[in-house]
Amino acid sequence: MIRSSYNIAFNFRVDHTDLTIPLTAEVELHHSNTYYVIKNFKTVPGQQRSILPDLRIKKIKDRWVHCDSEKDTNLSIEVGKAIDAHESEHPTGK
Repeated sequence: MIRSSYNIAFNFRVDHTDLTIPLTAEVELHHSNTYYVIKNFKTVPGQQRSILPDLRIKKIKDRWVHCDSEKDTNLSIEVGKAIDAHESEHPTGK
């Protein structure tokens, strides 16, 4: 069951490079097991297709990890920071 949905913006640093890509994405908080689905990753407004597949992450002891492996990556960490920032500014999830 989806509890809330909102958009985030964040910078993604590509592993082993100095390349940083500004991205936006949609976040859906799923109430059942408290995990997040992030989708529609875009580099520019109006872009038609997502540049990355959907991402499922959750927070375990202040670490943002992938639901399947329970390991963190640069992407899960940066998306998690953006989620934390949004939720601290909008405590009701809106």
